Amino acid sequence: MNLSSVRGILCCLLPLLLCLSACEREVDAQSGKETPAQGAAETVEAQSPATDTDAQQPALDTAEDNAADQEKAMRMAGKDDLRPEAAWAPDTTGEYPINAYDNYVDTGDLSALRERGKLRILVDISNTDSLHRSATQQDIEIDAAKRMAQQMGLEPVVLYAENFDQLLPLLEAGKGDIIANNLVMTEERKQQVDFSTPTANTELILVSEKDAAPVTDDSDLSGKTLAVTKGTAYEAAAREFAKKHPGLKLKVTEKNYVELVIDVAESDLEYTVVERQVFDLVDQFKDNLQENYVFPGERQMAWGVRKNSPELVEAINKFVRDHKLTRTSDRSVGDLDEIKKRGYVRVVTRNHPGTYYMWKGRILGYEFELAESFAKHLDVRLEIVVAPTHADLLSYVVDGKADIAASLLSATERRDDAGVDFGRPYMKEKVVVVGEENDKIDSLDDLAGRTLHVRKSSSHYDVALKVKKQVPDVKIELAPEELNIQQIIDKVADNDYDLTIADDVSVKLEHSWRKNIKELIDLHEDDNVYVWLIREGNPELQEAVNKFFDKKSTQKKMAVLYTKYFDAPKRTRPEINEVNENGTISPFDKYVKKYADKYDFDWRLIVAQMFQESTFNPKAKSWVGARGLMQVMPDTGKQIGEKNLFDPETSVRAGIKYLEWLHRKFEDKGISPEDMMWFTLASYNAGLGHVYDAQDLAEQKGWDRRVWFNNVENAMLLLSEKKYYEKARYGYARGQEPYDYVRKINARFRTYVALLEDYERRQEAETSMLLDPLYPKFLQLSNLAGGRQPAVAATPTSAAVAGH
Repeated sequence: MNLSSVRGILCCLLPLLLCLSACEREVDAQSGKETPAQGAAETVEAQSPATDTDAQQPALDTAEDNAADQEKAMRMAGKDDLRPEAAWAPDTTGEYPINAYDNYVDTGDLSALRERGKLRILVDISNTDSLHRSATQQDIEIDAAKRMAQQMGLEPVVLYAENFDQLLPLLEAGKGDIIANNLVMTEERKQQVDFSTPTANTELILVSEKDAAPVTDDSDLSGKTLAVTKGTAYEAAAREFAKKHPGLKLKVTEKNYVELVIDVAESDLEYTVVERQVFDLVDQFKDNLQENYVFPGERQMAWGVRKNSPELVEAINKFVRDHKLTRTSDRSVGDLDEIKKRGYVRVVTRNHPGTYYMWKGRILGYEFELAESFAKHLDVRLEIVVAPTHADLLSYVVDGKADIAASLLSATERRDDAGVDFGRPYMKEKVVVVGEENDKIDSLDDLAGRTLHVRKSSSHYDVALKVKKQVPDVKIELAPEELNIQQIIDKVADNDYDLTIADDVSVKLEHSWRKNIKELIDLHEDDNVYVWLIREGNPELQEAVNKFFDKKSTQKKMAVLYTKYFDAPKRTRPEINEVNENGTISPFDKYVKKYADKYDFDWRLIVAQMFQESTFNPKAKSWVGARGLMQVMPDTGKQIGEKNLFDPETSVRAGIKYLEWLHRKFEDKGISPEDMMWFTLASYNAGLGHVYDAQDLAEQKGWDRRVWFNNVENAMLLLSEKKYYEKARYGYARGQEPYDYVRKINARFRTYVALLEDYERRQEAETSMLLDPLYPKFLQLSNLAGGRQPAVAATPTSAAVAGH
């Protein structure tokens, strides 16, 4: 047979083989079985003859069950297809970036707004996108504007502009209804918009580094730069100031005024001009600033309203008159009547994961959510105050800097004698000795010669003293007061500390992040209960706290919050160790390929991320309420136009759209394409703000802010240490989570790549062996390859190892 005859036979047989393969796939599709990825050949495997049919039957049943489950999971969720929800309501704040909101044009007065049922509140995001250590004027204005809208019977919608210069044009164009953004009243602005009754007074200040020389009218500022934000009241003041100092370079920029103050703190700029409230905001997390020069004359701030809206102006003015909106930091020891008169309750807490912190852009915390409910119960605004140290929790209440301390605090005799009363106990927890996972303590006597690390201000110090009476040879070392209990436990896990004492709830919180610590022995402190601390002499406030905790609705909420923060599913996932034999790596490859291609991502990397997020469970719900395969937060879904996040395709599309939005935040910053992806994944996990903080910290440490592995990831780890997170814009971050998250996805991605490459090699080898008999001997693959035999297909395990 000549070569042309062989080719002729092949031409006839190949279509037949392909047809049979296509028919088989169609039969599988009709029967609901999973089919290979598009374009992949069927895997042909030699099997040993069956010797025990009964023994094989359960495996076949399991395979069919898995296929049925997979088919069900792939089914599109219908309108009435209710999925299990978390016990807590998802976040739906009614706040949007301006470009993410389905906006409309409306230039009408209050009657027109009532027809639409919404009040669009325009603000500048730079004033709000950090974790505030205490309330700012902006916090007060946004909260007040929301309350006012509700009193008017309108739904408040907060729209964040990308920069300050957009606010007035958006209002004039009918893309918003009021501006509540520390807006300084000027004659020029009065020509553009109407103003409400003033909400607060302020003054303009020249900001410099703390060690800069005092600036006067006679100072020589040659070679120095003063930068201000375009379109602000600061611009006019800066121009007048520059005229008095001819050598000073004036730079008018679109960069936001908050960012300019941060530039000054980080020595990237000599001077800027802002009003005092902005300075106070940045001063909460940057300590290298001073008010170098105060411009003469007091300014007034008010809400901006579109011209020709007399009904809306009148309604706003009535609200402003009835509510004192100006923030005061004066010491106050008044009881409940004074709190209600001023309109807000001050709750002091700590910035850590059990109480108050930021994660994925949301403010979270068991105590924070309880305090929100309590403020609502009183019908006042909540003002959170973050204590610098654990000891300050008590002193802030006693000294009148706060009304209540709420930070998972135990009721102790020492605290009772220090000038505070206790609210109703709301949680009871056992007290345990905590050590690393391989440690073993069978009895108290085993503590002899060991060291307990505790803070002197904590209830655990009192417990440690009791232990020492029973076991004289146990040592007590005082941990720094600035550490929270989670950080102390971290030091035990890292072998920096020997042992510590903690409440069971703190260990549960830690277990949600790491496994290398454990409870060694119960100390049987049966009277260990958590309470809120209230200043002595405030019986009405104490009674209000007791009534709040006695409410059935509060008790239900506490049960929900306990599950959410302390009993929620773990945030890390087991490693995957095998791939489907038909060339797919998840049940949802077709969706991932579709949208990864659209947004230019490597689909295998997205699948690796999906597994990390949900282990391919489309019904997955996280401890913070994230949903579906890609664990998208409900608020994030709203902002990118996606609703049904339990639907597999919707979740994939939403996750990839959000990834693409995050990815663009790292463009044009000198970051390599590969590192851009790692930064994007870290931001998806922890939030963009914490990643920005880690980049800034990396640069301060002399590491490369453009490289993730071994550079910015190491800075991320440091953001759980007080000396670093207290100066970070977004505060405390549990850096271990994004650190592990990116590394695990990277490793799994490489595994998937190796597995898929191995699968393709096996397909080529099997196809070659199938067609070889059709060729004459001298044309068979082994001869053409110089006697080389087709490669033996690697197992998934060996391929996975090779991928690492």
